[in-house]
Amino acid sequence: MLPLTSPMNLADLHQLGRRLTAAATSAMKDTSDLGPTELLVLECLYTTGPQPVGAIAQRTGFAQSRVSTVVAALHKRGLAELGTDPADRRRTVAKIADHARTQAKAARSRDAEPTLRQLLPALPDADVDAVIAALGTLNAALGEAAPSTSGDLDL
Repeated sequence: MLPLTSPMNLADLHQLGRRLTAAATSAMKDTSDLGPTELLVLECLYTTGPQPVGAIAQRTGFAQSRVSTVVAALHKRGLAELGTDPADRRRTVAKIADHARTQAKAARSRDAEPTLRQLLPALPDADVDAVIAALGTLNAALGEAAPSTSGDLDL
């Protein structure tokens, strides 16, 4: 069983988030020629369907300017299609290209457990199992709510 430590403060929580993000980013780089931000935007389009750039930014937590740049790069590579929002013709809507669905599905279905196990090599397997279960519970409890856009997550 993991030893109890002092309560986690906000600085610890922030550092934990950065470490988990860095681990996920590194694992994503190993599996695709797309960058992590591109993969996450593509995955967003895969799961939510056609979206304006602002909606993608809200769902992913990236700055709107970053999402605009990524969507343009995905479009240039033929992985995203661009159209006009029927409700507001001034807005551009991005849609995942049909042939890019396989890549997005693979990114979405990749198991995080091996990456998490690599982060915790000194812990016994039972403790790592407990940490992974706790992270799964935390993720489920937080739900699918879009992250706060108060801070840019520029990966």
